[in-house]
Amino acid sequence: MTVFGSEMHIVTFFIIAVQLILLTNFVIISLKKRDSKSTNRFIWFTISLISYNFFSGIFPDTNIPIPLSIQYIVAYGVGLYTALYYVYYVYSEFDIGHLKFFTLRHLMIILISAFIFFFVLPLIIWQDIGIAKYSFIFIPVAVAIAFLVKISTPLIELYKEKGGATNRFYRDRIATGYLTLLSIVLMPIIVALGDFQVVEQLTVNGGYFVLAVALIRINIYQDLKKEQFLHRLGYTDDAREAKNIAILKYFSKLDLSKREIEVANLILEGKSYKQIGSYLFIAEGTVSKHASNIFKKAEVQNRREFERRFKGKRK
Repeated sequence: MTVFGSEMHIVTFFIIAVQLILLTNFVIISLKKRDSKSTNRFIWFTISLISYNFFSGIFPDTNIPIPLSIQYIVAYGVGLYTALYYVYYVYSEFDIGHLKFFTLRHLMIILISAFIFFFVLPLIIWQDIGIAKYSFIFIPVAVAIAFLVKISTPLIELYKEKGGATNRFYRDRIATGYLTLLSIVLMPIIVALGDFQVVEQLTVNGGYFVLAVALIRINIYQDLKKEQFLHRLGYTDDAREAKNIAILKYFSKLDLSKREIEVANLILEGKSYKQIGSYLFIAEGTVSKHASNIFKKAEVQNRREFERRFKGKRK
């Protein structure tokens, strides 16, 4: 079932409508939280998905006064961009270290080169989508299968971790990232099997909606961590008090990132860098870098000075 006499299936149209509603809400949130890089990334992520859904939904269509070769190039090109941004977003938001041989740079070089030399040029030369599609698609399919194998190992190891409820949030956060990568990994495989617009849209966008829910959950959790740190500064939940106004100004001056706030709270709980790394599922060296940035922003020389200053202000 299509809409408006186009090639777009009604399922694709419905997905775009829901994403436009989400986009509007997250733009409003971004305007309120101007420093939220996470929200801004999700906005661009949503825009890329909407573009992918739109162009893959309406193209190719002989009723549109655009050469079919251009329609195919646009549809596949937007799909490729969306896939790469999908990986970038998950890598950035879910604490997934760039997998060996699967860094964003490597993926860009391989897939963009394949797109130009094995899809665009054959399509322009032979004007045959069959030749262009099947000379190109085997490369992203091979990359997808290898990527699938690569992420399976850390995902299995992650679920073998014996963590209590205290660090389950962080474990689930990373697991969500790995699992949602599966939806974009399956895209080229579905395309290679045939023209299954509904299956392709539901698979790719299913991961997107999981990420949307995860982002909301992460933002709520990080707001709680921010509140916890403010309480350590002596904040008492009454923004009208002069003392609390001063604390908010000081906190704003510190300019700690969300991750730095998490690390700062754990430092003040007395955890070692190794324990913090294990708790957050990040490397101990990464914790040390975050700690150095925190101490610099707080204008202290070391952990001892930091603890002395902020532990004394705890409620």
